[in-house]
Amino acid sequence: MSENRLLYSECLRIYEVEESFIDSLHEVGLIRVVGLDEERFIEYDDLPDLEQFIPWNYEMDINVEGIDALRHMLEKVRSLQSEIAQLRHELQFYKSL
Repeated sequence: MSENRLLYSECLRIYEVEESFIDSLHEVGLIRVVGLDEERFIEYDDLPDLEQFIPWNYEMDINVEGIDALRHMLEKVRSLQSEIAQLRHELQFYKSL
């Protein structure tokens, strides 16, 4: 097994999720499933996202399309927050002149 990947079957066991859920996330591009030889793997970099998506689906009953929309909105919010922080920093600089 690669150092950067989790065996697909282990992921299903550890996170106690259905294969169809993981496959749906992969189909819309939310996580990467890689096939090597006869095995499938999930990239470690995708595990934090997967850990966020699981309660959205299983506890809040949000479908995969909704998860994709929420992820996109959260990325936009983070981007805007970063832009605001940068603008505040620039404003403080100009105020100090």
